[in-house]
Amino acid sequence: YVADFAKFTRDSEPDKAFYSAADTGHISENVYLYGASEGLAVMVRAYIDKPALAKVLGLKPNQHVILAQSVGYPK
Repeated sequence: YVADFAKFTRDSEPDKAFYSAADTGHISENVYLYGASEGLAVMVRAYIDKPALAKVLGLKPNQHVILAQSVGYPK
């Protein structure tokens, strides 16, 4: 998940981080619920190399990697 802090026009940097984290939590929970309903394995990953991922994705300086989430078939 990537947050674009430029979209927050009137918020402080801590508020941008807070709202981005809250929104990411809501979205990832919906993915977990869908995965459970379809028998899929879902995992949120926070221990990722965010700078390297941002570089690979070609993100702008105001775009921040928040989390990654894997979805697949259980073993």
